[in-house]
Amino acid sequence: MRRAFPLRILGILLMLSLLFGTLGTQALASGPLPEAKDAITAIDAALLRLGSSDTDGSKEAFAPVKSWWTRSKQTVKSDSAALAAEVDRGIAGVSLAYIGGEPEEIGTELKALRLSLTNYDQGAYTDNEGRTRMTLSVYIGKLDSLKASVKSGDLEAAQSGAKELQNQWLAVEGEVVGRSASVYADTERDLVLLPAYLSDPNQQDQVLPLLENMIASLTPLADAGYSWIDAALIPIREGLEALLVVGSLLAFVRKSGSPRGQRWIVGGSAAGLVFSIAAGAGVSLLLSASVFGASNSLLNGWTGVAAAAMLLYVGYWLHRSSDIQRWNAKLRNDSRQALSGGRMFSLALLAFLAIVREGLETVIFLIGLAGRMPGRELLLGIAAGFGVLALVAVVILKLGDRLPLKPFFLVSSLVVFYLGFKFLGSGIHSLQMAGLIPSTTEPYLPSVASISLYSSWYSTLPQLLLLLAALATYLGPFMRRKKQQIV
Repeated sequence: MRRAFPLRILGILLMLSLLFGTLGTQALASGPLPEAKDAITAIDAALLRLGSSDTDGSKEAFAPVKSWWTRSKQTVKSDSAALAAEVDRGIAGVSLAYIGGEPEEIGTELKALRLSLTNYDQGAYTDNEGRTRMTLSVYIGKLDSLKASVKSGDLEAAQSGAKELQNQWLAVEGEVVGRSASVYADTERDLVLLPAYLSDPNQQDQVLPLLENMIASLTPLADAGYSWIDAALIPIREGLEALLVVGSLLAFVRKSGSPRGQRWIVGGSAAGLVFSIAAGAGVSLLLSASVFGASNSLLNGWTGVAAAAMLLYVGYWLHRSSDIQRWNAKLRNDSRQALSGGRMFSLALLAFLAIVREGLETVIFLIGLAGRMPGRELLLGIAAGFGVLALVAVVILKLGDRLPLKPFFLVSSLVVFYLGFKFLGSGIHSLQMAGLIPSTTEPYLPSVASISLYSSWYSTLPQLLLLLAALATYLGPFMRRKKQQIV
């Protein structure tokens, strides 16, 4: 049984290797659609003439776009009927703007059409089978377009664009987290702040600085190269917290002498890994990021909240077990009964939720890197990352066996309470991203994305209650002993 957990990890690693090897080959085999480049070049020329106050020259430079569309419309429609309709509307909008003769309106319509054609050229659109290949460069372009909407005072378009950016974040977050975990955390926070600022007249002046900061943070990552180290860091970053939960549970049941409990936890962990791989592969192969974006946020949100609630209970349970007399009595009288049935199922469920909470994002991140680096380097990075996690798992189990009972339970309960605090904040944040909870923010509340502390009462208040519950768990017995001594 001691070898079961590392062996499970190696088995999952093999599955991941096969999965990403196939995806990497497919992604590298497909390329951009070159035909749209001529139309994009024509739009750039039209914008340049417009900037020189030559409206007639701009209209003349735009004419090749209409010719290209006459030749290419059926091809685009066969790829994506929705995008074809979008380009149709865009060309009609530009034509009407030229009739009106207002340079600002013409420029806005030209830029919107250019973005649609860039999406087509780079494959960053939803095709007729529901798939997409959004890139970080196009995503930054959408942020620029949103900034233009805000500057022009079109708040309705800006709010719609902000929601679209939230849903499409899933398609590019792997590129971001592969290079900078801090930029990833800050961007996720800002994507929730964005609609909150747009909907609050008192905070709308913060929208442009927020967008400029997002663009400035993401732009250096758009053309960054990726290596096996980047691929290795993803499972290490995302998997470490889940591993701490599972490792603490395994160490606990081993100290209680319950082999069945270990099997339940390993089974729950394995089920979480399999679910994460299947769901991540399904999203990447069968669904578009824009379709699954809100669903992914809902899944992350509810699993985070559920895991936090269970971690609060487990933290209380571990702290109570630090009473050596109570623990010895439990072992003598009813430990096997206490770790059977419903309680073992609860431990397995918690392991499952912890793995799914981090595992699904890990799989999606890695799939996101599949087309942006050689397949061999990707597989090497996955092997290195999961190898480090396997090593950490062994260390956690060894330390759990060697630590005296009281320090082990105290340290474990602190770790579990901290992870519960973080899972609760990130879970509610994901529900805000999905639109299930209002994204209202308060400027006086602290925001530390690295520990999932956000400037919204919707997440901060539950975290404060959890913190108070943890303090009551630790200080309650101390205060009772003090009271007994006084009496």
